[in-house]
Amino acid sequence: MSIDADIADLLWSYDARSVDPEANADFVVLAILRLGTWEQILWAFSHYGLSRVKKVIERDYFGARSLPVSVRALWGHVFWPESPPPELVNPISRWQPTRSRQLQERAASEVRRRLGNALSSSGLTQRAFASLLGTSQPRLSSYLSGKVMPSAELLVRAEQVAKALRQVDLPVAPAT
Repeated sequence: MSIDADIADLLWSYDARSVDPEANADFVVLAILRLGTWEQILWAFSHYGLSRVKKVIERDYFGARSLPVSVRALWGHVFWPESPPPELVNPISRWQPTRSRQLQERAASEVRRRLGNALSSSGLTQRAFASLLGTSQPRLSSYLSGKVMPSAELLVRAEQVAKALRQVDLPVAPAT
């Protein structure tokens, strides 16, 4: 099955003869939503059905974000009026890919793990370790809990201090 000529115009960067409107339905719907006329949009809804078009919009709206913000905002207002696009709530999120949050969470977890390891291998209290790092115990605690992300410089310094303390054989003070 080939694509209609008026829809093929929207796929200007592809060989329209090779685009199967059924196998590539998501691609065709997104192209129509991005560049199509009102008649072409009506064709998409009549050809693919409300449910299928809504699923394509939903995947883009809550995930891929390939449609322009204005287009996503329009369809979001139609289908999910209580949930505006993230870019309209937080303008900075426009430049954050959806996977970056997952990567940031993994990185934050790794930083907390490494900082915790440095503290425990140092054998010092949080207060003493924080003092050697040039910060306060409450601030170090906020780093370890994940409330605040320490700088890369502080993490490197913490690991260097812990390594240096492991290499020095310090006398252990008797417990009081």
